[in-house]
Amino acid sequence: MHQEDNVKIFVNGLLLHPIIQKLKLVDDKGISVSAHTYDVLQVAIKLIKKKYRSLEDAQEELDFFSMVAGVILHDSTKATIRLNGEPTSHSVIMKHHPQYVDEEARLIIREVEAFTKLKLSDAYKERIVHIVLSHHGQWGKVYPETREAKIVYEADKYSATYHRITPIGAKEIVKLMCDGFKKDEIIKILGQTPGIIDDRLKKSKNQLGVKTNRDLMNYYRKNGYVPLGDESFSRRIYETERLIKKVDKFGFEDLILKNPLMDYIFNEDIFVL
Repeated sequence: MHQEDNVKIFVNGLLLHPIIQKLKLVDDKGISVSAHTYDVLQVAIKLIKKKYRSLEDAQEELDFFSMVAGVILHDSTKATIRLNGEPTSHSVIMKHHPQYVDEEARLIIREVEAFTKLKLSDAYKERIVHIVLSHHGQWGKVYPETREAKIVYEADKYSATYHRITPIGAKEIVKLMCDGFKKDEIIKILGQTPGIIDDRLKKSKNQLGVKTNRDLMNYYRKNGYVPLGDESFSRRIYETERLIKKVDKFGFEDLILKNPLMDYIFNEDIFVL
């Protein structure tokens, strides 16, 4: 069997691991952790392309396999913590108890090795675990020391900053208001918190320079829409909407398996024969 086949088999094994599959069930500020995982990989690829002339050049200096595996594993404890109802958070563990993150990453790797009958070399295993342990950078206990870990940290920071947002704008809210629904009814219809509803209305009012919800409703009746907010906020909403729709349509497993880095993993020493 060719090395690239083994790489795909192992990456697919990671994606199908029960803990990684549970990331689909965990909502993290308006976006599933599985969608965030794919987004981190997307952003990492953009950062690589920005720094290097091509992926072909980049693969001479970067370990793409460890990056893909590290991204898949980086938020696994969000699933175990949240779904087990544990009284802590992923951020707290990353900052104060990274040994739990280390143990879980190694457990998943061992179980995928057993499932695929492919054993990772120690060097690759350690690079993957380091990426997972250091992806919070200055907000974690372990700082990224390798080029791969630094890229994943930057990608995770970007995704968390710009794409962890509930992709709903004032237009949907104001439309329901114009249809006669009250705030508590709108909250139930849209499945959002009062805070999200108030925030979106406030951003739209600020952008229009008006003060009341009635002003928003009048603008909507006249123009058929209201603005989401300023340009930066609007871009975040549109980008997050596109991300969620893409992951819903194709599945984060297929998107990650078909990411362009997979075509440039030529290393012959990933697995122990």
